[in-house]
Amino acid sequence: MWSTGLLVQFSMFHFALVLGLLCKILTQDPGALGRAESDPRFTCIADLVEKNEKPQRFCPYCEIFQPDHSKHCKLCDVCVADYDHHCLFLNRCVGRDNHRLFLVFLISLVTAHLLFLVTATSYLNGKKAAGYHGATSSWSSWLPFLGAEFWVATLAVMNALTLLWEAWLLKEQFEAVVAGTTTFFRQDEATGRRRSLGQRWAAVLSFLLEGRDGLVRRQAPTDQTALVI
Repeated sequence: MWSTGLLVQFSMFHFALVLGLLCKILTQDPGALGRAESDPRFTCIADLVEKNEKPQRFCPYCEIFQPDHSKHCKLCDVCVADYDHHCLFLNRCVGRDNHRLFLVFLISLVTAHLLFLVTATSYLNGKKAAGYHGATSSWSSWLPFLGAEFWVATLAVMNALTLLWEAWLLKEQFEAVVAGTTTFFRQDEATGRRRSLGQRWAAVLSFLLEGRDGLVRRQAPTDQTALVI
């Protein structure tokens, strides 16, 4: 394992990074739509009926015709472009302008929990190997050992459970990104499944580096080739 000084330095740097990302995502606009961004294809409810669109695409609260992949959030009282979900932990919507930042924030949290689990496991194994409190390989000897290291063991379990939840959340987010949509509007999952593992990871990296616009540019040639075939 790392030396204590190096571990502390990395932990402090990573904590500052997570805190900075948290402040950024709490203050960044998720992609709120104004009247100027109303879908120009529609001017009245009759246009929605003529084009076989749902009347719900007109938002009576914001008084706009919602573009594709947009939704009104009643908690934020605003229509959000490329709506993904309303995060109750952040009390913020995740949409067009902060979706990529949200994924980076999730990855940083996963890294933090992994770092704690690895460090805690190494610490407990080191104490056990050193014969801490006369601990042996029998199960009965683990009880007083874990009792003496109660807070380390408890925090390790809490971090492990949180890590499982974050891994599932990242999986859902990545699948939506590969499908070219969001978790709320994900309908055609087959698009993502038809891609190879390399193409899926390339799509995720493209989204993280360039955002949704870069992902669309990258996937457009592939989709056109599929149509030709």
